[in-house]
Amino acid sequence: MKKIFKIARHEFRLTTSSKAYKIITVIGPFLIIAVSVLPGLLSSRAAGTKKETSIAVTSGGSGGQVLFNTLRPALEQARVIPFYCENEEECLELVRTGKAQGYLVLPEDFLSGENIGYYSLTATDIVLSEMLKTIVGQAIVSLRLAEAGLDPEQVAGLSRMPGITVRKINREGTEERSQDFLSIMLTAIAFIMLLYMTVLLYGQMIGRSIVMEKTSKTVELMLSSVKPGELMYGKIFGLGFAGILQYAIWIGVATILIKIIGPVFSINLPASFTGATLGFLALFFILAFFLYASAFAALGAAAEDEQHVGQLAWPLMLCLALPLMLISPLIMNPESTVVRVMSLIPLTAPMVMFTRTLINIPPWWEILLCVAILAGTIALFTGGAAKIFRTGILMTGKRFTLKEIFKWLKY
Repeated sequence: MKKIFKIARHEFRLTTSSKAYKIITVIGPFLIIAVSVLPGLLSSRAAGTKKETSIAVTSGGSGGQVLFNTLRPALEQARVIPFYCENEEECLELVRTGKAQGYLVLPEDFLSGENIGYYSLTATDIVLSEMLKTIVGQAIVSLRLAEAGLDPEQVAGLSRMPGITVRKINREGTEERSQDFLSIMLTAIAFIMLLYMTVLLYGQMIGRSIVMEKTSKTVELMLSSVKPGELMYGKIFGLGFAGILQYAIWIGVATILIKIIGPVFSINLPASFTGATLGFLALFFILAFFLYASAFAALGAAAEDEQHVGQLAWPLMLCLALPLMLISPLIMNPESTVVRVMSLIPLTAPMVMFTRTLINIPPWWEILLCVAILAGTIALFTGGAAKIFRTGILMTGKRFTLKEIFKWLKY
């Protein structure tokens, strides 16, 4: 144990003294602040048009002119300034020069038509296009009703459908502050990406470190005074403590800054950004790190060079990236059977279970079961990795396949 501690201390000092570690540690809190602030800003921006927008409008005849006169008050009320053009060429010129974001083409027979064209250079402003769709649709329906001799306001009052207010509750039935889908999505992607990058970074650091010592024959000198298992555990614990220290600094500084920045600038933080969220983030980073670090250490011992490590590690990286690729289904169906199973499968459990805690904290027995399964798997992985490490650390001259590496577990 004393030798493991010395190796861990050496790896810890070596990692924390590097410029890259210091730079990332300084930048990290600001990344967490961005994670907590940007979703609220982007979702509020997506909720509607906050500043005036200009569009050009042209028509195919007098009928289109009537529709334009009906549309103008509703557009101006929605802070959309319309410019009437004689033809499409004039509208296109306004769009090209940036005076209009796009242009509408109102047909002569709009009462019987089904589609009205809206043209823009990007065609990606969903908020504006949906707003125009609603305003133009309501105007055409009103004109149709008036032509049929019906009172548009009376018909609108009779046909108005009630809205649905979505409210979030916890498992005890207490109402909590709700959050929109975009805010949850952005927050989940940012936090899961943070987990993915840090776990992958530290795992690959262990693999590369072992390969470099193996190829430079440094490991032969080290193994003259320590056992292979002691060397592996020392490296894992050393980098693990460096990662834990980094996360502690990130979370502590980010929390302090957010407590100051939030009230000063009146920034509404996402409902999922709480002390419990940061606690779960640290917990699942630790579990994911030791799980993947042991696997990368074993692969580093069995690899011939750094390129070979990447080739052997692609199944691990695929499992690590899978929750990130499935983030949208995970958010929309956090209580589905598939998601629950994924939150208990060791290689996907840290990220999937953390994603579930962002939306609504699962029953505690599920979280404890997940942690227990991960702890047991870490014990199995480190034991198996020690066997692979012991066999492969001095074997050079051949590129071993995963099938051959798994056979070493029987030795």
